[in-house]
Amino acid sequence: MGEKDKVEKLLEDYPDVFADIINVLVYQGEEVVKPEELRTTNIRSQYKASDDMLHEEERDTLKEWNNQKGFKVLFGIENQTMKDKKMPLRVIAYDGASYRSQMLKKDTKEFCKVITLILYFGNNHWKEDKELREVINHESGKEDLFQNYKLNVFDIAYLTEEQIEMFQSDFGIIADYFVKRRKGYKTIENYKPIKHVDEMLKFMRIFAEDDRFLQLDLKKNKKGEVTMCTILDAVEQKGIIQGKSIGENAILKLVKILLANNKMQEIEKIYDNVEYREELMRRYKIY
Repeated sequence: MGEKDKVEKLLEDYPDVFADIINVLVYQGEEVVKPEELRTTNIRSQYKASDDMLHEEERDTLKEWNNQKGFKVLFGIENQTMKDKKMPLRVIAYDGASYRSQMLKKDTKEFCKVITLILYFGNNHWKEDKELREVINHESGKEDLFQNYKLNVFDIAYLTEEQIEMFQSDFGIIADYFVKRRKGYKTIENYKPIKHVDEMLKFMRIFAEDDRFLQLDLKKNKKGEVTMCTILDAVEQKGIIQGKSIGENAILKLVKILLANNKMQEIEKIYDNVEYREELMRRYKIY
């Protein structure tokens, strides 16, 4: 998750994106959190383990929301592409560290809530391991004394069309992509202009597992904008070019093999007969 965490953090660290995520997923689309009310806070916390060494753990994104009415909330966002059975334990550690940092501040009269959101980008629902009670030994200790801890997991690929429409930032374009990919759309069209283009490309490179997103010659549309459509068109064109290059290299390799075996008639035949050429490719294990 290391590289994925860093890529996600680049995009979500923008106040407009962060506020947008909170407003849609927490406040059902109401513009409660304003970007200008957010302040980046320390995402690293330190602790001593049983080895008596000082360790450090880091959240993906953590921001302090200072509401104009005089209260504040610490919102954290964690990103997952795979389900993690240890996630309840991790979030307890993150939230506990945030509460501890409040406790250690001098002259603190009131403590604020810490709320962590888990954004899950998988193609299936995160159904289990969303509570502490689900990941620990059920026979250890008395149930009535046990303090449970629940995760706030949001399955991005299962957001509704109404939720996607609520997004005002680039994250809505991302959510739309994951929903349509999960549904098996052959073409994923989205004509909304992208504000943070570089971060979007880095995001797509990691989560779509396609290096072409960082090798694109992007062209803006007639309005001078970059959209998901222009990005995916560039990706497709890049794939065609790369595919053609790979095909030409494979044919050249096959010709060299045939020349080495003095099979001149086969060389002429592979250019006229595609099926025969494919058969030889498999026979010589070229691909």
